[in-house]
Amino acid sequence: MTDSTRFVHPYLPQTEDQIKDMLAKIGVSSIDELFNSIPKKLRFSGELKLPKPHTEHQTLSRIKDILQRNKTVDDYDSFLGGGIYHHSIPSALPALINRSEFITSYTPYAPEMSQGMLQGLWEYQSMIAELTQLELVNSSMYDMATALGEAALMCTRVTKKEIFLVPSYLQPERYQTLLTYTKGPQIKVKCYPFDPITGRVNIEELIKIFDTYKDNISGIYIENPNFFGVIEEEVSEVSKIAHNCNGLSVVGIDPISLGILQSPGYYGADIAIGEGQGLGLPMNFGGPLLGLFATKNDKRLARAIPGRIIGLTTEKNSSNRAFTMTLQTREQHIRREKATSNICTNNALCALASNIFLSLIGPNGLKNIAESSMARAAYLAEKLNDIDGIKAPVFTSQFFKEFVFQITKRHHSDKFDEYLIKNGILGGISLTPNFPSLANSYLVSVTELTSYTAINKFVKILKDYLNGKGGN
Repeated sequence: MTDSTRFVHPYLPQTEDQIKDMLAKIGVSSIDELFNSIPKKLRFSGELKLPKPHTEHQTLSRIKDILQRNKTVDDYDSFLGGGIYHHSIPSALPALINRSEFITSYTPYAPEMSQGMLQGLWEYQSMIAELTQLELVNSSMYDMATALGEAALMCTRVTKKEIFLVPSYLQPERYQTLLTYTKGPQIKVKCYPFDPITGRVNIEELIKIFDTYKDNISGIYIENPNFFGVIEEEVSEVSKIAHNCNGLSVVGIDPISLGILQSPGYYGADIAIGEGQGLGLPMNFGGPLLGLFATKNDKRLARAIPGRIIGLTTEKNSSNRAFTMTLQTREQHIRREKATSNICTNNALCALASNIFLSLIGPNGLKNIAESSMARAAYLAEKLNDIDGIKAPVFTSQFFKEFVFQITKRHHSDKFDEYLIKNGILGGISLTPNFPSLANSYLVSVTELTSYTAINKFVKILKDYLNGKGGN
């Protein structure tokens, strides 16, 4: 290879001559001049302190060494929850979604060419519609946090109002994502309190806040079950309050709970969002997740829903059925600046996984998972409450598969997690940093995969810890 065709970098395909030609085309003399618009104080100067290069074998060995430090639910008894859960995944599911026609799924730009994927997404929409009892379902959102942000934007698009009410018990990351989504459009997020005894929303205080802002409320959000695992008993009342000011009722759900709890469509929800990770997706160290998004088949809502809706039709010259993108209001399509979202590389594979999961387990399977999770959570709460120095659950309301317990006995809280991990347990989420009124409280989660042996071990370790083995 001559000097004139020498490559500048082993990973850049342009030669020096090609780079000179491109620079000349745009009217600059050098790479440095190309970046003149960037202030010098923002540009890096000097040499990057990079490690020495490794062979492929050395690199793979290094990566394996790092990965082996990870500890998963296969290595520990896990009681973590708060939005991501360890549920069963049928063996057929990964075998199907790892087929080549699915694993590389991307937002189809010539969608009708991808009839198999479109059918899978159409069936996903149909199942989520049946679960939520809301007719329109998109396919799909990134996770529940971004679905909440999109719901707030949708409420403002539909009502032209700018105040969105949410409960103060929101998962912290979910709340921060909501604030990020609403900052640009200048939507005001206001919190209403929860009852410190029941753990449910405080309806009296909500009504007071409603009376203050009712002329400008775009929607009211509530979760059922809520972040504390509590089952909200007055969720239909919250929907009525939202409708009293011509606002929208938005409900957040755990889809597993719909095996035994009423669907949001039954109690007046206009929009339902949820986290679909429990429907066949592994915990994966926190992602990818699956945001569920469903609305009523209302003319006001249909064109305001974010994302895509897949429809079923027939071919023009035959009776053969065909699947098509009925709604695709992306900025890269016809909507441009009027787009309702910019979702592009979507969680289509995750939506397909949940579709397969629901198909495999059926309605009775969903009910069994919900009942088993709820029963085991109740068993753990009863056992913890028998320990001197623990109050479980903290709230008096019925809970689903997770609940809050509090250590009332004086202890070294900084050693608590360390002691549990040392004994092979991933304990609950500490609520103290984000909910100061719940000091020394922990949110624990139990699913159908949590064995009674693991529960009894957790109880014993906690008892030992409080009896002095934890450094009391």
